[in-house]
Amino acid sequence: MFSLIGLVLAAAAPFVMEIAGSDWRFVMISITVYLAIVGLAAAGLRNHPHGRFGAANVITVFRAALTAIVAASLIEAGQLRYEGDTAFSWAVAGLVVLALLLDGVDGYAARRNGTQSSFGERFDMEVDALLILLLSLLAFVSGKAGAFVILLGAMRYAYLAIHALLPRLPSDLSPSLVRKAVCVIQVSALCLIVTPLVNPPTSSVIALGALILLGASFGRDLVVQFSGYPSRKGIKR
Repeated sequence: MFSLIGLVLAAAAPFVMEIAGSDWRFVMISITVYLAIVGLAAAGLRNHPHGRFGAANVITVFRAALTAIVAASLIEAGQLRYEGDTAFSWAVAGLVVLALLLDGVDGYAARRNGTQSSFGERFDMEVDALLILLLSLLAFVSGKAGAFVILLGAMRYAYLAIHALLPRLPSDLSPSLVRKAVCVIQVSALCLIVTPLVNPPTSSVIALGALILLGASFGRDLVVQFSGYPSRKGIKR
């Protein structure tokens, strides 16, 4: 399955490359990032409890391929400026929207088929985190927002670093609709920023608003964890 979706990526990347007016580097970066993602996923398959890979994980692999193309778009991020190529901007935004729509589908597929697993949850979460980081980098490199926008994508990794430095810090959190809403707002804001619809200073204001909400969400979770607040149904960021 990894190979099949990889072939689809190899066929799709040149098409986006043509829209961007880029060169062979676009395709090579897409393939390299995809191989890195699936390589890490394959290494974690030992924690997959089911006999089959499952439709949900296949969808996540496809989302990883879309994320790889977004990664390659960084080399043409200058075209996302307000005076840049709107066709490329909409192409990138379209890839992101498709990835976000599929993000809801893979969870539904896992529940419907009874194939939920910690592997699938972590795989899905890390693809999401990488996509958000790449979008924040696109927003910065394209000039749509200042360097602070990178914090939108880096905060998840800073959170993991804190837990790595403090291994005894609880990592479980009670389910929260507020946390989910903030995540949706964060990704939606970044997706809007890379479209031709908004430009500085509006795009910077949107990014700053999303960052304040995300910072408050992560800060609240850290306060709960540092206080050792017990949770009956724990989930991990």
